[in-house]
Amino acid sequence: MSTIERKDLPEDYAEMMTYESHHDHEIVKVNGVLRWKQDDFVSRFTDSCNLNDIIAGLHANGNGKNSEIYRELYRKMGYSLSGYWEVFYWEVNNYEAADYVQPK
Repeated sequence: MSTIERKDLPEDYAEMMTYESHHDHEIVKVNGVLRWKQDDFVSRFTDSCNLNDIIAGLHANGNGKNSEIYRELYRKMGYSLSGYWEVFYWEVNNYEAADYVQPK
């Protein structure tokens, strides 16, 4: 695992990173895959729970895909950058993707 500076990311992620500039979550390369750095506690928690139940709980409390808590969960799970883009920025999976405003 090696840490990757945001400035060194492939151009494919440049636009997404403009929306992800409000946090300093580390990016790592694991077995050739660019990922958010995994938080050990969150990883153990999500491994022992049903992610669908966690997501249902987020939605029940008014936290959709454009909420910071939802996105932070995926970052802390160590999601790949390409998977993160698909979940949060691809309109097919997040029909409100264009409405996202990063917190200040």
